[in-house]
Amino acid sequence: MSGRRVLRGTVWTVAGYAAVQVFRFGFNIALAQMVAPQALGTMALVGLFIQGLAMFSDLGIRQCVVQHARGDDPAFLNTAWTVQVLCGAALWAGSALLAWPMAAFYGEPALLWLVPLAGLAGLVGGFASPALWTYTREVRRGPLVRREVGVYVAAYAAVLAALSAVRARWPGGEARDLELAIIALGAVAAALGEVALSYTLRPVARPRVAWEPAARRELLHFGSWVFVSSTCTFFAAQADRLAVGKLSLETLGVYHIAVVIAALPAGVLAALGAQLVFPLVSGAMRDGEPLGAVFPRAHRAMVAAAALLITGMACVGPAAVRLLYNDQYAEAAAYIRLLAVPAWITALLVPGELTVLALGHTRTLALAQAVRLACVPVFLFAGFELAGLPGLILGVAAAEAVRYAVIAAALHRAGVTAVLEDAGVTLLAAALFGLYVLAEGAVGAAGGRVALPLAAGVVLTAVWAAVYAAWAAPAEGTEP
Repeated sequence: MSGRRVLRGTVWTVAGYAAVQVFRFGFNIALAQMVAPQALGTMALVGLFIQGLAMFSDLGIRQCVVQHARGDDPAFLNTAWTVQVLCGAALWAGSALLAWPMAAFYGEPALLWLVPLAGLAGLVGGFASPALWTYTREVRRGPLVRREVGVYVAAYAAVLAALSAVRARWPGGEARDLELAIIALGAVAAALGEVALSYTLRPVARPRVAWEPAARRELLHFGSWVFVSSTCTFFAAQADRLAVGKLSLETLGVYHIAVVIAALPAGVLAALGAQLVFPLVSGAMRDGEPLGAVFPRAHRAMVAAAALLITGMACVGPAAVRLLYNDQYAEAAAYIRLLAVPAWITALLVPGELTVLALGHTRTLALAQAVRLACVPVFLFAGFELAGLPGLILGVAAAEAVRYAVIAAALHRAGVTAVLEDAGVTLLAAALFGLYVLAEGAVGAAGGRVALPLAAGVVLTAVWAAVYAAWAAPAEGTEP
């Protein structure tokens, strides 16, 4: 694969994700001004369960197509598309079945109709064109990014316009259910737009229903462990929000703001990993390049990016909350820096997990998630009992550290390791954050509201660029 295509893929992935996140963040800010924390918490809960159902129905179809030797075979692609359609239908059926138990458990009647309504996005998304997989496999990110950004902006601009009209008609919040319906329909409209535009990609043949036995076996064998991994991932990763929602939907609305900000770096890394690093690593390994040459490049690039993004978020995130949100969400500022701890461990896991996936070891990923899930209830309960919500967040981090150990052991068996590098970069990140907190205390809130975050951005960029430059030289020297 040419270096020029890799560079274009990197630029489009970063630019596209940044654009979507900017618009999503702006939408979140506007939404927080329009609706009460309790309504925001309700929609956050709906989003969590729809995301969970999507993960349960995830058989790793995209990953299998991207890394499989038959990923360009029409029979394989059509069988994969047929499986995807069936998964989308299962997702909507699952949302309908879960609506009543959710409404009863959380004491929120609106969930009875909100969950199936939002679940329609999964049903629609199942019909997306296989061209999306082909373009990802070939690292052709430009057309995908343009469509994704355009659909998101159009759908959620319409949501904000509709909410504004409702608030103008009922300024006291009397039309709460209508507001919730509009937000849910925005997700369905976005899914419709993405599916429609996926069929404008060229040159890729239109899909048709197929059920080739060999392709089906490959997909289901690969996907069975992805299903287990995805199921465990959902319960382990979302356990904190599910627990907070049971305490209070209003508290969940505030906590959700902190999670949205804290998740930005992890989202950038996940997008880079899934849309760029994973196809490149898979392609290099298909071409016979040794893992010892492929892994260091992917790991060091991802960790350097993670260090810059997460230390930056931990430093300036609380100031962003105070600046952008009203007083109802002020408490979110206190959660952001604690959420940076599990976010950091998750970021260190990304290159290792992608490498394990490229090797086809989906059972290892499932095992790592299962071990993490087993630890989550114990660590979250112990943390909450000891220190309330902050302790619960640190319990999430402890469970994530256990998963890191499982993946690190799997990589060691495959002949590569990055534990010492990860430990060193973690100490450096902690030291930089500590210096920022000391500077923040010395300067004071008034004096450091703008100047200190800007200075921190310059310093952090310089430091992590220097770290990556020092890493890149020996990594390049290992190339065959």
